[in-house]
Amino acid sequence: MAPDTATSASATSDVAGGEEAPASAGRRLRESVPLRIALPPFVVTLIVMLIGLGDRQLWRDENATWWASTLSFGDLRKLVETVDVVLLPYYVLMHGWIAIFGDSETALRLPSALFMALAAAVIALIGRRLSDPATGLVAGLLVPVVPVISRYGQEARPYAMAMLASVTAVWLLLRAIERPTVWRWLGYAVAVAWIGCSHVVALMALAAHFVLVLWAYLTTKKRALAGWPAAVLLAVLAISPLVLRGQSQGKQISWIPDATWERVQQFPGEVFMSFAVAGFFLVVGLGALAVTAFEKRAWTAGFLAVWTLLPPLIAYVTFDEFHFFYPRYLLFTVPAWILLGGFALRRLAGSETVTTLAAVTVVAAAGLAFAGWDQQAKVRSNAVESEYSFRAAAAFIRERQQPGDGIIFTGYPYLHRGFRYEWRDEPAPQQPREILVDQPAGQAYSWVHPACRDTRACLGATERIWLVSSDPSGKPLDPLPANQQKVVTDLYVVAQRTVFHRLWVSELIKK
Repeated sequence: MAPDTATSASATSDVAGGEEAPASAGRRLRESVPLRIALPPFVVTLIVMLIGLGDRQLWRDENATWWASTLSFGDLRKLVETVDVVLLPYYVLMHGWIAIFGDSETALRLPSALFMALAAAVIALIGRRLSDPATGLVAGLLVPVVPVISRYGQEARPYAMAMLASVTAVWLLLRAIERPTVWRWLGYAVAVAWIGCSHVVALMALAAHFVLVLWAYLTTKKRALAGWPAAVLLAVLAISPLVLRGQSQGKQISWIPDATWERVQQFPGEVFMSFAVAGFFLVVGLGALAVTAFEKRAWTAGFLAVWTLLPPLIAYVTFDEFHFFYPRYLLFTVPAWILLGGFALRRLAGSETVTTLAAVTVVAAAGLAFAGWDQQAKVRSNAVESEYSFRAAAAFIRERQQPGDGIIFTGYPYLHRGFRYEWRDEPAPQQPREILVDQPAGQAYSWVHPACRDTRACLGATERIWLVSSDPSGKPLDPLPANQQKVVTDLYVVAQRTVFHRLWVSELIKK
């Protein structure tokens, strides 16, 4: 394993089994310092992440991020006592970010773009340590052409942060194995805790970490490697309150579809958000694993195999208990496939010049970009989640609303968040007042809006109501509870109904 300060012409990969790594492609790459390997993937990935970053509207989960992150710390604490406690660290981070940079679509997604660009840089450094600088550089440059990277590098949710935490932990582990010190193990412990604070499911990667540590102990007998279980224990103890509390809120993800054989077949394409891109990494990745194993790099192959294959298997087998078999929950496995892709392309280029390596990388990246082009466009559009037309419907009502108007949301229970985000720059008194809900004073943190118990009293003297529904029944008042529907029907008439994507906006006028 090459130390970070290595400038020798022949890098040695300890993780690969102690044998000399393949000859590097050209003296400049052979003598590259880490920054020269990490910087190009960071820059290219960041540029790709910034393309269209704020173009599409926030979708439901992003609206939840905005809403929770703009609560006071007191209300946020009350919220996570009921739901989303595992997202508390991310919400706290975004609370501070919003206070400094604002809450536009671009501002909310920028942290994820930065996380993904940094992850590309760290992937390059991992490839450098597992094989050689050229492998790391190629792997890092493959990152931005994978559609799922753009998907979660352009989303105000914690998945990009979890990916960065996962690869950072691997890189710090490699450094600690190379030269075990208290400070290196402490840094690794912090990274593992960061994984748990970003996305608890990603802690399944610790099984792959164990493979590396076990190999290092068997080959070096370094007693200092006992720092690994100590570091993991320290990290687990630090995040245990978050994990235990999150487990009690497990019903939040009970909606995830059953792990049927059909879902298993679709899973690789869903993880990469492109069946063609998934096919490339599966073929070259499995091939690279075989080659690595036969070249006396069994521990490297075992490490990457456990990182890529074991988490989906565990998620599938334990689905009835934990409901983790879901594509974005396993995003942390994608870097391992990318590393295998980098290794395969590096082998294909052989020990020729930098020009040959660059040509192979450009051709592969261009092919992957072409294969995933439609998905790259889709993730930058409102079609990405077949989302409700919050932006268009909110603009429609904004143009027509008058002081004193009321609004009713039916169907999806959190529609109000999408509209409140779109109207966030308007003073609250100028927004339509949400009626037919009993929101107790001082409970801004309430996850849902409880139904009004006295319909006539809640309607009061409201002359016009905007009824926004995600129910496609075609009957505007049908989504209302029966007792409310009768009162509204007696007092109001439907003046017009306008259809948006997955939303129906009806104007109700008092008789």
